[in-house]
Amino acid sequence: MADSFIDLDGSGLADIVVSATGHVFTHVGRSESVRPRLEISENELWLLSYYRESELAGALLMGRLARETDDDDLRVRLTEHCAEEARHAWAWTECILKVGGTPKHVSETYQSRYHAAVGNPSNLLEVLALTQIFERRVVRHFRAHLSWPGTHPEVIRTLQQLIAEEAGHIRWVKDRLDAYAAVNGQHVVDDMLARFRRVDEEVYEGLKPYALCFEQIAGPKSTPTQSIEERLVALASDSLGRAADEISLDASLSELGVDSLDLVVFVMAVEEEFKIELTREQQKSLGSLRDVVRALENRTGLDGKGDLPLPRPL
Repeated sequence: MADSFIDLDGSGLADIVVSATGHVFTHVGRSESVRPRLEISENELWLLSYYRESELAGALLMGRLARETDDDDLRVRLTEHCAEEARHAWAWTECILKVGGTPKHVSETYQSRYHAAVGNPSNLLEVLALTQIFERRVVRHFRAHLSWPGTHPEVIRTLQQLIAEEAGHIRWVKDRLDAYAAVNGQHVVDDMLARFRRVDEEVYEGLKPYALCFEQIAGPKSTPTQSIEERLVALASDSLGRAADEISLDASLSELGVDSLDLVVFVMAVEEEFKIELTREQQKSLGSLRDVVRALENRTGLDGKGDLPLPRPL
């Protein structure tokens, strides 16, 4: 199938190009003065361009690690991860085009700050720990972005798509970390994760000025007034794509159709919403939303009816 060119106004310039792969580009070949109106702010365009550049950097990093590893299974996983990060960069490119923009040049990424802090990972455990901590940060950040009022529908769609796919990365890395712990000891893995978690906090702290700028763009978040149960149902509805009235606190997670990837996304959503981190033992004991309520009550000391702290800003 060849590319299709559509001239809407007889100007001789392609207003729309539909590529052979089905991708749509608008106002190709036109000058900046007649490009479509930008439907988001310039600052948000920069933020989406930052996401795009970070995904490209992630693809390059995973590709390099795939070439260097001596582990055959890890080589496959990292190659797949590389390809998905590149697809995510393209997803943000398409998103930017659909809201009337073009990607901005971004010279610095989250990965470049990581590299400045710790250098290149030098062994299997460092690769796995870095990937796990980094991907969890990405999902938490994307979920936070989703919560801001006035987010463009196309940006919401892209965020939701990438959150689901990033959860797959977290799942396979966790499986490899568990296998590594079974051979070398859980404490070895925990120590390495703690090391990269500290680095992650330092890197993210350095990005706070950008986060504050985005808060000014998006406007203040509303104060949650719902109970723990109500907020959990809302989170489950959002994470699982089911209507809130179809979700029962006492239904088992399997009855709600929660698979291992859904659980990863949901647990991270809970941790982000309530500003806690559930232990490995607590996560393993979760059989229903009621179990999640109990875990939260144990961690917060609340009875499930009072207000919890506000979600963390970006």
